[in-house]
Amino acid sequence: MRRLITIDLPRRLSRRLPKPVTELAVGLGITAIFVGLRVAMTPLVGEVAPFALSIIAVLLAALVGGWRAGLVSMVLGTILIWYLILPVPGSFEIESAATAIILGAGILTEAVIIVALGLYQREVRAGQLERTRRINFLGHALREMDHRTKNNFQIVTSLLTMQAARSGSEEVKAALSEAAERLKAVAAVYDALAPSSQGLATVRLQDQLHEICDQIRRGIMPDGIALGAEIEPMLVPHETAVAIGIVVNELVTNACKHAFGEGGGSILVKAWREDGVAVVEVADDGKGFVAGEARTGLGSRLVGAFMQRVKGRSEVASSPEGTVHRLRVPLA
Repeated sequence: MRRLITIDLPRRLSRRLPKPVTELAVGLGITAIFVGLRVAMTPLVGEVAPFALSIIAVLLAALVGGWRAGLVSMVLGTILIWYLILPVPGSFEIESAATAIILGAGILTEAVIIVALGLYQREVRAGQLERTRRINFLGHALREMDHRTKNNFQIVTSLLTMQAARSGSEEVKAALSEAAERLKAVAAVYDALAPSSQGLATVRLQDQLHEICDQIRRGIMPDGIALGAEIEPMLVPHETAVAIGIVVNELVTNACKHAFGEGGGSILVKAWREDGVAVVEVADDGKGFVAGEARTGLGSRLVGAFMQRVKGRSEVASSPEGTVHRLRVPLA
């Protein structure tokens, strides 16, 4: 069943006018219009159905201005109809029992309408307050869960970093440090969650990739290497964002470690949308790698695995002037 529409004008105008003023104005204005119409119709219909338009006026006043506006309309309309239309016109005399019954029936009908609408509007307001309370509670719970998730990521990352620092093996230390950086790339997704009409299933890719670049600058970026980012704003599915984040983290990290000599250089991360596909590019101006060179490290396997997971593909072009990795990931 569809809800009966109420405007609740006094509440909407409460910042400009006191509610009693608005309620009184609504009751008077609507009653004046409908009683005027009824008086104009009197030469045509006489004393037949004197409360027909008055009942409509009461109903409309209650819907627009609340039950108090309806009450104003009922009282004013009854007085005017009694004085102007019912026998004897121009007086408050009750000519017969039939006139008293008509007057009483009209008052009773309008009173029932006012009470019913008043109770309905009270229930609607109570429902709105309850809905607002639940939305606020769910929002608070979501923020708390988000906060705890981020804290958990930070704790695990810190534990990996501490364990790497305590390890006597350079190989173990490097592996733990890389694991910590990959975990940071996953954590960046939660900072970029984008509320939308579809829920929390999308991520602001530009925020996520900027956060990953900032983490790399703060963490493992060697001196002499500049990292830039040119990211077009776009929303991507959560799983796609995780895959892109981990792959970009791997590509930038590998470029920092292997692409440059002592002179340093620059890395640029770019992303844009093209025909329903997210295109992500990681380019460096380093020394490149030899064509056909075997690339079977964990980082390369991760890139392939995550691209396969989101049905994307990766392309790489390398020369002595640098290397360009380009990812194409469908967004559908």
